Amino acid sequence: MREPYRIGRLLTFILCIILLPGFTSLNGWSRNYQTQLKQFLNETHQIYHIDHRTASQSANTQLSTQLDSTIARLQTDPLPDSTIIATLYDIAVKLRENGLYNATIEYTKLARRFLQDNFPEQIAQKETRVNLALIQASAYQALGMSTPAINLYFNSLEETKKYHMDAMTAIIYNNLGSSFQRQKEYAQADTFFNKAIQINEARKDKQKLFVNYNNLAVTYAKQNNHDKALEYAFLALHQLDSKKDKDMIMLMQQSIASIYLNRNEPLLALKIIQEVEKYQKEKGQNRFLIYTYRLLSQIYRHLNRNEEALTALQKAKQQADICHSEKDQVGLLNSFAEIYAEKREFGKAYDCLSSAVAIKDSLSEIENKYQFANIEEMYLTRQKRNLHEALAARQAQKRNTVIYTLLGIIIASLLAALLRNRATSARKRAAKEESWQKSYHKFDIELREKEQEKAQLEQRIAAQKEQLLQQEKEMTSLSIQSVQNENYIEKLNEEMKKLLLEINVKESEKRKHIKEIISKINQYNTKNGWDEFRFRFENVHDSFFQKLSERYPDLTTNDKHLCALLRLGLSTKEIASITFKEVRSIESGRNRLRKKLGLSEKEDLVKFLSEF
Repeated sequence: MREPYRIGRLLTFILCIILLPGFTSLNGWSRNYQTQLKQFLNETHQIYHIDHRTASQSANTQLSTQLDSTIARLQTDPLPDSTIIATLYDIAVKLRENGLYNATIEYTKLARRFLQDNFPEQIAQKETRVNLALIQASAYQALGMSTPAINLYFNSLEETKKYHMDAMTAIIYNNLGSSFQRQKEYAQADTFFNKAIQINEARKDKQKLFVNYNNLAVTYAKQNNHDKALEYAFLALHQLDSKKDKDMIMLMQQSIASIYLNRNEPLLALKIIQEVEKYQKEKGQNRFLIYTYRLLSQIYRHLNRNEEALTALQKAKQQADICHSEKDQVGLLNSFAEIYAEKREFGKAYDCLSSAVAIKDSLSEIENKYQFANIEEMYLTRQKRNLHEALAARQAQKRNTVIYTLLGIIIASLLAALLRNRATSARKRAAKEESWQKSYHKFDIELREKEQEKAQLEQRIAAQKEQLLQQEKEMTSLSIQSVQNENYIEKLNEEMKKLLLEINVKESEKRKHIKEIISKINQYNTKNGWDEFRFRFENVHDSFFQKLSERYPDLTTNDKHLCALLRLGLSTKEIASITFKEVRSIESGRNRLRKKLGLSEKEDLVKFLSEF
């Protein structure tokens, strides 16, 4: 007994060595988490400071202060998991809102990976990962990179469906629709907007439905399908609250006025936009008034009221100057040029066009420089991170190589000792197994002989059963023939009696001769054919008549006979031949029997009788 005990101790020791790194990892999880958090926050700080040039000085200083404060709080304060997850999301929002698109992309990648590694089972982590992906996608789109944005949406869609995040799924469908709308793939956009609507209607989320319907209205407006655009615009409008969403209602009215203008209904458009203008002036909404006055100018031009159109454009320019909106200035100057050209004031038209081109070129140059800087910084940041990750991977690989080499040597030594012990035990077992094999061989021979005898006996029993069953079937067949003969005699007897009645009373010799024939027929008719049939039938179908009578006591003898013949699988014609009755008579009997048994016309009578 000492050898197995020694082997067990060796196996236990090996198992402990193998599992030791795992236990060490579990005990050091808190330390590893703090290390990963510190590294994550340091990388976040580096990402922000690489991209700080894109923000204004005041915004840069304010955001820097906020981020430094947030990072310091995460490093020092013991915060709950939910607070940490929410804080990571807030950092992404701040970077995106301040136009730091490159920083947003790099940070969201880093934050999603950190959440996956440290909070893998929490639903809040999964939702935040999806939200971070949406922010990352919006940053890609702001840089004009639609393909990675769309890929992110589709990847996030798989995650939201897997964890049944219906609200997030609807948002992604809407964003996908907007992405395809920008690429002028309107059929795709329509499909995704409608998928979002299906989810939001089920959730009764009017705020999200407003966004979906409004996006559909824009999609159809871009395709010049103004009727559909107007339909969806009104659907969007109906989702808003008349008191809480007054500003948004006015913006929707602005869009509806634009659609009416495109439908060549300028007077209706004018009436609506004048109400919008009045409301926005009262609320001091200068940014919204720029587009309102511009649309008002278009309506007046459509009505050939150019002076009023010019006045509206001047008001729009005043609002653009207040808001310092150079992009709006370009469109307004082009509109001025068109009106001046119609008035044949070509000098003014040329000045407006020149100013518009100058501003547009300036904005394009700034935007190109900005996009180039962002893409360059994104590339450099990614290269730096890849290098850092490669160095860390090589260091980890070296460390793991040393550990696993030492572990391999120890395990190899222990396995060698184990194999020596097993070889000794194997020799001892071989002797025992040899004696066991001899006993087993003898027992196996005896067992096979018994099994052969059993198989032969079973074959003889099966053959005898088959022979008996065949004999019973033959006897049943003879019984059916006997019944057929008996029915034939009865039929013949009835025919002779009918013939006797038809012969004239005066023909006494003929009548006497027929009576003698009838008497001889009756002598041959024993009337025990059905009893013999029943006996033979129940030898094959045990207690058939008894079971039938217990369940249906109202059945007549003829009904039972018909049931037995049907149970044998005989057709209507075959039964008519045996009983010397017409086929119609047998069919009528079957219908009466079906009613007594409570069966519908669709139910199989023969199949039903096979259950007895």
